[in-house]
Amino acid sequence: FAGYISQVLKNYSDHACDGEYVSLRCPHRTTISIQSSFYGRIVPSHQLCPSRYPHSYATLIKEDVACSVGTSLQKMLDECQDRRSCQFLVNSRLFGMDPCPGTGKYLLVWYKCRPNEYKSKVACEDDKLRLSCKKSMVIAIYSAIFGRTQGGSLECPYQNLGMPMI
Repeated sequence: FAGYISQVLKNYSDHACDGEYVSLRCPHRTTISIQSSFYGRIVPSHQLCPSRYPHSYATLIKEDVACSVGTSLQKMLDECQDRRSCQFLVNSRLFGMDPCPGTGKYLLVWYKCRPNEYKSKVACEDDKLRLSCKKSMVIAIYSAIFGRTQGGSLECPYQNLGMPMI
């Protein structure tokens, strides 16, 4: 059981070069939660995904190491988010326009495995929050934030913080 919990709370990453398959998998009762993604090239090919061209040809072309696609995260969300596993062939057509033709690219993806069933709790500032579960269950905190959500959720009312009213 402890091994299962560590798999669920773990951060995963994977990569695939152009022409290779990327494969993401999560344990039973969990689904993929994409955290971040990158498609392009930011390191030379001798460090990651070597060129498939003969060395003499590869030296003739200038490799672009400042190349990325802005659609990478959305494409990964479309392909894999909330699934138990996903696999697909990595190539520039998948991500739309090729930002650096002639340069071999790769996909880097970071993800977590989120429980299929989970509960969320909210506590406002200075409130106490009590978490409990059944005897056969274990509490595993997937994420926690302090402050307002990005969308400015109004779950906690604004309080007068001792500032004078005008």
